Amino acid sequence: MSRPPDPRRKASMADVAERAGVSVMTVSNVINRPQVVAEATRDRVHAAMDELRYRNNLVARSLRLARPRQIGYVLPPRDTAGNQYMDAFLHDLAAACQAADRNLALITGLDPEALMTACEDLYFGQSVAGFVISNVGSDDPRPVGLHERGIPFAAYGRTGEAFASPWSWAEGDAALGIAMAVEHLAERGHRELAFVGADPRSVTMAQREQGYREACLRLGLGGSVAESRIARCGGDLATGVRVTADLLDAPSPPTALVCTSDQLAAGAVIALQSRWLAPGPDVAVTGYDDTPLTSFGAVGITSVRQASAAIAAELVRLVVDPPAEPEHVLLPPRLALRSSTERAA
Repeated sequence: MSRPPDPRRKASMADVAERAGVSVMTVSNVINRPQVVAEATRDRVHAAMDELRYRNNLVARSLRLARPRQIGYVLPPRDTAGNQYMDAFLHDLAAACQAADRNLALITGLDPEALMTACEDLYFGQSVAGFVISNVGSDDPRPVGLHERGIPFAAYGRTGEAFASPWSWAEGDAALGIAMAVEHLAERGHRELAFVGADPRSVTMAQREQGYREACLRLGLGGSVAESRIARCGGDLATGVRVTADLLDAPSPPTALVCTSDQLAAGAVIALQSRWLAPGPDVAVTGYDDTPLTSFGAVGITSVRQASAAIAAELVRLVVDPPAEPEHVLLPPRLALRSSTERAA
C-alpha cells in the first residue's frame, strides 16, 4: 500500500512511481517518451500525477522543443578545513560553461531526497539542461538517483562501480599522479618512503594509495609499503604535523613523504622545520592538487597538479552533448617541482 503524500513537500517522481506501482524510470518514460509505455500504464501514471499534483509532467514534454542554457552544479558539502582545489575547480567549471555558451546554476544545502526533488524540478521544469556532481563517493546515491530518473548529468569522480557505471564521469588519474611523485623521489635517491593520507572510504584516496603501492613495488621499494609506512588519516594541516612527527619518531623513519593533499604536505613541512630538518635535503615531501599552499613560505612544495580546466571542460561536454554510451574519462596530471624534493647540495 502506498503511503499518503506529505503535504509539507512537493511530490517527487519517486512518489508518483510508488503511487502508480511502477518504477521511477517508467514515470520518466511516460513524461519524456510516452510512446514506449503501454497505454494502461500511462493512464495509471497520469492518474497518480493528478492525485499528487505532480506538476512536471506537462512541462517536461516540451523539453524537445527548447533546450535550457543552464547547467546545474551540485556543490559539495562545506569543507571546514578548506579545499582550495575545489574552489579553483568551481571557477574552471564556470569558464567551461561560458565557453559552451551555457551558464552555471548552483545547488546546495539539501539532503539526498530533497536534492533529487530539486533536480527533478529544475530539469523537468526546463530550468537546466543537466547537472554536474562532484566529490562522488564509493556508495554515492546521487548518480544512481539521477540515472534512475533519466536526468542528464556527469560526475566528477567515480563510484565503486568505476568503469562499469552506466553514467559518464571524468576525473584526474589519481593513481598516475601519485606514481609520478614516487618515481620522482626514487630518481632523487630515496628508498624509504611513507604514504600520508590513506583513506579506503574514498574512491579517490584509494586510487592514490593504489598508485603509491604499485609504483613502490615496481621500483623495488618494498619496505615503503609496510603497514608502518601507510598513515591512515584525514587531510588537514594539523594532521600532517602530527603524523609526520609520529613517522619521524619511528625506529626506522622514512626519508620521503608522499602526501595525498597539500594541507598534509604543508603540515609535514612545519613538523620538519620544528626539528631543524630541511624539507628536501633532509626529508623530501610531496603534496597533491598544487594549491596556493605549495608556495606559501620559504619552502616550495612539490605537488601533483590536476588538469582542472580540462576536467571541467569534459564534464560540460558530457552534459551538453550526452554520448550514446557512457564515457569514463581519466585525464593525466603533471608534477610541479619545487624545493621540498631538492637533493642535498
